[in-house]
Amino acid sequence: NLVRTHTLPEHSSIAFSGTLSLSQDLSMFRKAVSRVIRQPLGARSFGIEIKQVARMATCKVSSEVDAETIDSIIIGKGLPKLKQLKGFAGIERYFCKEHLDYKIIVSFQGLQNFKTYMEVHEKDMEEKFIEASKLSTTSTMEFQNFVSNKYGSFGGGSAFDCLSDDFTAY
Repeated sequence: NLVRTHTLPEHSSIAFSGTLSLSQDLSMFRKAVSRVIRQPLGARSFGIEIKQVARMATCKVSSEVDAETIDSIIIGKGLPKLKQLKGFAGIERYFCKEHLDYKIIVSFQGLQNFKTYMEVHEKDMEEKFIEASKLSTTSTMEFQNFVSNKYGSFGGGSAFDCLSDDFTAY
C-alpha cells in the first residue's frame, strides 16, 4: 500500500492510503482541502445540531419524602425565576422509586441562551442546589450538560411513528 501524506499550513496532516492514480490522489486531496478550508480556524464541526441545551443534576436520596423536598426547593423556588429567562424551555424531574435516584434537568433553547444562564443566572440557582444537595445520601449533586432534542407528540417530531405498538419491541 502506498501512503501519501499532504500537510496544510496550520492544519493537521491529511493521510490517504491505498494504491491511487495521480488523478485519484489529487481529487481526494482537493476534496479534503476544500472541507478543511470551509471551516474557520478553531471551529468545531458538530454532527448533532444544538437546538436545546440541558443541565442535569443527579443524586441519590434516602426516601421519596427527600425527593419531594428537593422538588419544592428547586422547582418551587427556582421555577418562577427561570421562567423569566430568555430561552428557558422547562424543567423535567425524574425519580426512580426503586433505586431512589433523583435527576432534575433545566433546559434552554439554543446554545447562547444556555451560556447566558451559566454566566449570569446559574449563581442564583446554585444556592437552591446547595440546599437540595443536603438531602442527597452523599450531600452532593453531580452536574452534566447535554445537547437535548425532544421527539414524539409533545416534542413536535414524528420519530416514534415508525415504532411498533408492542413496547417490548424496543
